[in-house]
Amino acid sequence: MKINPVKYLPLVLLALTLAGAALPSRGKGKKTARELPAAETEQQRKADYIFMEAMRRNAVGEDDSYFELLNGAYSLDSTDTSVGQTLGYYYLALGQTDSVMAMKGYDMMKRHFEAHPEDYYGSIFFGMVNNQLGNTDEAVRIWTVVDSLNPTKPDVAIKLVEALQEKMDSASLRRSLEVLQRIERAEGKDLGLSSHKIRAMLALRDTADALGEVRSLLTSSPRNAQYQLYAGDIYMALQQPDSAISYYDRACATDSTNGYAYFKRAQFYLQKGDSAGYDREVNRALRQESLEVDAKLQLLRDYVGKLYGDTLRRPQIKNLFETLLVQHPHEADIRDLYASYLILDQDYRGAVEQQEYAVDADVANAARWRSILGLYGQLNDSRKAIEAGERALEFVPEDVTVNLLMGANYQQLEEADSAMRYYRRAYALTDSADNATRSQLLASIGDIHYMENNADSAFVYYREAVALDPENLLALNNFAYYLAEKDQDLDLAERYSSICVRANPENDTAIDTYAWIFYKKKDYVKAKEWIDQALDIEGDSPQADVLNHAGDIYYMNQQPAKAVEFWEKALKLDAGNQELKAKIKRRSPF
Repeated sequence: MKINPVKYLPLVLLALTLAGAALPSRGKGKKTARELPAAETEQQRKADYIFMEAMRRNAVGEDDSYFELLNGAYSLDSTDTSVGQTLGYYYLALGQTDSVMAMKGYDMMKRHFEAHPEDYYGSIFFGMVNNQLGNTDEAVRIWTVVDSLNPTKPDVAIKLVEALQEKMDSASLRRSLEVLQRIERAEGKDLGLSSHKIRAMLALRDTADALGEVRSLLTSSPRNAQYQLYAGDIYMALQQPDSAISYYDRACATDSTNGYAYFKRAQFYLQKGDSAGYDREVNRALRQESLEVDAKLQLLRDYVGKLYGDTLRRPQIKNLFETLLVQHPHEADIRDLYASYLILDQDYRGAVEQQEYAVDADVANAARWRSILGLYGQLNDSRKAIEAGERALEFVPEDVTVNLLMGANYQQLEEADSAMRYYRRAYALTDSADNATRSQLLASIGDIHYMENNADSAFVYYREAVALDPENLLALNNFAYYLAEKDQDLDLAERYSSICVRANPENDTAIDTYAWIFYKKKDYVKAKEWIDQALDIEGDSPQADVLNHAGDIYYMNQQPAKAVEFWEKALKLDAGNQELKAKIKRRSPF
C-alpha cells in the first residue's frame, strides 16, 4: 500500500479515539507469562509499568512524554501489538511529510489488526484510519472482517456499507444493499438505512427501486414529517417537482410548527421562480422556533441577497431580523448578518449597535472590534471610535488593525502624538513578511510628519513605504502630491501619480493630483485636461480642493472669470479657507 504523505491524520483523532474504550487492551498480542523465559517476563513487567506511566501522562495531557514512554514500552516488549497499534498511529500522524515514518506506523497498526481482529475497538480504530486515508479497498476488507466477527452490531455494518458505497462499482453497491437489508430485518425501518439504500439504488440507476423504497419508508410511518420531507428531496433530485412539493406540503400539514418544512418549501419556490410563494414561505420559516439558527441564517442570506434591491421590501427585511433577535437574542451570527445588511442600507449607526451586541458574546473577536471602529469612522465619530478601540485593546491588544485604526482616528482629530504612538505600535506588531501593511503604516507615519510640517522626514517614510510595496497607491499619490506642493522632484511625482491614475482611472483624487503636478510643471494645457476629467467624475459632488485647483489651473489658461467661479464654489464647501477668500478678492491665485 502506498501512503500519501499529504493525507495525514491529525493527532486530535487519536485523542478522541483513545479517550473511551479504544485504549489498547493489555494482553492482546502478548505471550503469556508461562510461555516466556524469566528474563523476558521481567522485561514484560517493566514494559507494563512504563505503559501505565504513559497512560498517566496521557491523562494529564503530557503528549511528548507519553510518546516517549510508549516508545520505551514497545522497545522492551515488541510482542505487545496493542501498544504497537497506538505507537503506530503516532508515527503515522507525525509522518505526514515522511512517507517512511508513515508506512512504519501504518504497518504497526496493521500488524495488530491481522493478529487480533477480535480486538473490537482496535479494529474499529484501524478501519477509521483507512477511511481517513482514503484506502477504500482496505477499508472494505477490514470492515468485512469486523462485521463477520460482530454480526449483531449495526454500527459496524453501516461502516461496511459506507466503505462499499465509496467504491461506487455495481458489485459493491449491490453488496451494500444486501448488508442494509440484513440490518433492516434486525432493526426495522429507519430513515438512515433507507437513505443509504436509495443512494446505492440511484447510483445503480434503479430509479423505480429508489422510489419504491421512498414509498416503503412513508408507509412505515405515514405521519412522519421528516420522512415526507426526505421524500420531497428525492423527488426534487429526480426532477419531479410536482411530486416534491406535494410531500413538502404534507410535511407542513403534518407538523405546522416544523420550520424545516417551510424552509424546504421556500427553497422550492425560489428554484421555481415563484417570488410570491418564496416570500410567503421565508416569512413562515423564519418565525418557526423549531428551525435551527444555521438554517435561518442561510435562508435569510438568500432572501436578503435576492430582495435587497427592492427598496419596498427593506422594512419587511428589518422586521424579519427583529423577529429573529426576539427568538435568539444572544446569537451573535444573526447580529453580524443584520449589521452587514444595515451597512448595505447605509444605516451605520444601526450596524454599529448590532456589532456592539455581537462583540459582547465574544469579546476576543477582533473582527467585530475592527468592524465597530470602521463603522464609527463611517459616522465621522472619531471620539466614539477611540472609546471603542480602547475597550477593544483590553481584549485584543496585539491586533494590528485595531491599533492602526486607533492611529487613523487620532490622525483625523489631528492629535499627532497619539496617532504616531498607535501607528508605531501597529508597525511593531505587523509580521515582517507583510509588506503591504508595513508600507501602509509607514505612509501613515509619513502623513503625520507632513502634517507636523516636517516634510523631509515625511519623504523618508514615503520612500520606504513605496520601496516595501510599489503598489501602495495611497502612498504613491500622497508622496507625489506633497512633492508637488514643495516643488521637489516633479518628474518623480509625475511618474508616481501616473501609476495611480492608470490603476484608478475613475478616481477623482488621483486625477486631481496628476493635474496639479502638471500645473506645478507649468504644463497648464495638460493640467486643464486632467482637472476637467476630475470635475466630470465628481459631477454634482465636487471636493473643495479639486475646485480650488481648478481655479488656479483655469486662471493660468487665461480664463480668470471661470477661475473665480471655481474658487467661489470651493469657498462654499470650505467657508473658513482664508486662502480662497484672498484669491477671490485678488481675482488671482497670486
